[in-house]
Amino acid sequence: MSQDNNNKPQEFHDDIESHDYDGIKEQNNPAPFWITLLFLVTVGFSLFYFVHYFGYPGNKRDQASEYEKSLAAFEEKQAAIQAANKESMPQLSKAEMVEKGKALFVKNACMACHGANGEGNNIGPNLTDEFWLNGCSEEDLMHIIANGKPTKGMTPYKSMMQEEEIKYVANYILNELVGSSPANPKDPQGVKCN
Repeated sequence: MSQDNNNKPQEFHDDIESHDYDGIKEQNNPAPFWITLLFLVTVGFSLFYFVHYFGYPGNKRDQASEYEKSLAAFEEKQAAIQAANKESMPQLSKAEMVEKGKALFVKNACMACHGANGEGNNIGPNLTDEFWLNGCSEEDLMHIIANGKPTKGMTPYKSMMQEEEIKYVANYILNELVGSSPANPKDPQGVKCN
C-alpha cells in the first residue's frame, strides 16, 4: 500500500471574520469549485436564453402569433373535414329531402308539441304561419332544432340527429309546413318573416 493519503481533509482557512453571532464565528471559506462552475453555467445559459427568446429580431414566438398559427391550422383542418363531409353526403333532390324530413319529424315526436300538421298547440308554436320566434332563415331553424330552447321546453336534438338529418327536418318545415293551412292553427307568435 502506498503511504500517500489521497483522502486529504479539506483545508480550511483560519481567517475568522471579525463578527460573532451568538458565539458562532464565521470562517471565510470559498464555495466548492463545482458550485461556482454550475452558477457560471446557469448565468451563461440564462443570458443566451434571454437574447434568443426576447432579443432575436426574427423570432416571433409570442403568445399571440402562436395562437394565430394554431387557429389557422385548426381552421384549415376543419375546412378539410367539412369538404370531405359534403362530398360524402348523398345529393338528394328537394322532394327526397322533404320526405326524409317528414319521416324524422314524425319519428322524433315533433308532432307532440307542434301538432301533426305543424299547427302548434299549448306547448309548441305554429310552424305553418309566417311568424317566427327565433329568426327567419334556414340556419336559424337548424340552430333551434339542434340546440333546442330549454326555457320553452324544446329538447335539443343535436345528440339524437346528425347535421344532415337536422337539415332535412328544417327543409320539411320550410317547404311543406310554412304556408300550409291546417285546421286549427295556433295564433301567430313572434316576428313576421317574408
